[in-house]
Amino acid sequence: MIKICVPSRFEPELLDILEPLQRETGRIHEIYGSLSRSVIGSGRPARRLAQQGGSPTFADVRRFTERAHDSGIRVNYLLNSAVLDHTEYTRAGRERILDYVGEVTDAGVDMVTIAVPYLIELVRSRFPELPVSVSVICEVADTHSLRLFEGFGVQRVQLAEECNRDLPLLESLAETAGSELSLVVNNGCLRFCAHRSYHHTLCTQGSRSDRPDHGYIDYPLLKCSAERARHPVELLRSPWIRPEDLRYYGEHFGIELFKLAGRQLPLANIATMATAYAHLGYDGNFLDLLATPAVNFARHPMTAGLAAARGPDGFETPDLHIDNARLGKLTRALHARGGCGGARDCEECRLCDTMMPQVIGADDPAARIEHAEVLEGLIGELADGSWCTAEEP
Repeated sequence: MIKICVPSRFEPELLDILEPLQRETGRIHEIYGSLSRSVIGSGRPARRLAQQGGSPTFADVRRFTERAHDSGIRVNYLLNSAVLDHTEYTRAGRERILDYVGEVTDAGVDMVTIAVPYLIELVRSRFPELPVSVSVICEVADTHSLRLFEGFGVQRVQLAEECNRDLPLLESLAETAGSELSLVVNNGCLRFCAHRSYHHTLCTQGSRSDRPDHGYIDYPLLKCSAERARHPVELLRSPWIRPEDLRYYGEHFGIELFKLAGRQLPLANIATMATAYAHLGYDGNFLDLLATPAVNFARHPMTAGLAAARGPDGFETPDLHIDNARLGKLTRALHARGGCGGARDCEECRLCDTMMPQVIGADDPAARIEHAEVLEGLIGELADGSWCTAEEP
């Protein structure tokens, strides 16, 4: 049975959408989220979540969880900060963390997702009844690390996104696993992105309650967005999974749990993604389903002020259309050749480059290049020090 995990900010309006979808398909297995700021932090910066009205309290989480349970939907709370700045090893810091986890358990959630290994051990020791999922931030992508994390007594491991298209690796992981395996299906991050670890750390720092809101700057997002604008083939190389292909992973690897990224997106976007993946199909622009490329830098809190002052030209993301039905030709070709593991060099393979004219349409190259140049200009201003946060951390 295909099961979908949906991102949330614990707003009741999301349940208004998901409850009928659950009754219709039975595939909305879990909803996940966290407070926008906390002593632990999470994998999304608070300013981005708050932009969409994402400032819940534990009372909101408790009410949301009770209602979700009434519809047979689980709730997974994120404790997935990438770093804790050594506070976890001080007596006072450890007590603050444990008090926070206690509030999470009091909200009645079904599972927590954790990225820091020590925090997994701490939670397993003090809250043994609370099931733990290993975060995708841990980048589990080999059988050895899978066994090591399972040694903590976790119930689930969220595999690294690069596993999605490495089919021999997935087969080996599935044969090894004693826990439930899950895959993230709709991030549009660059394949083997060099900024990923740094990005996770920035997001954590941008969601910690002990860090002042001094104007979060997302350098990795600027870099990757500029790269995708200049080279849209990177969107095809990214390790996403189409809604229509979920059954393939269940049939071949026994993986039936799939996580949607996008807590920072408007509710309408989350609804579109959840509906498409719950129905295992989508007739439209595949970019509608991706969490990462859906960035309007004219409205993003990091750059909205600059866009207002300089004019919106180049800040708006140019229109691009990737036909989801035609995209199936690419995924079928990838499956037929055994996927594309880490040893396969995109510049030598060039399957995505060859298929690009068949699946990408509504493209305005001039607008894309202008967008890339605007973002590259901002990166240059960061590098030479002419653009910085309004207030020092």
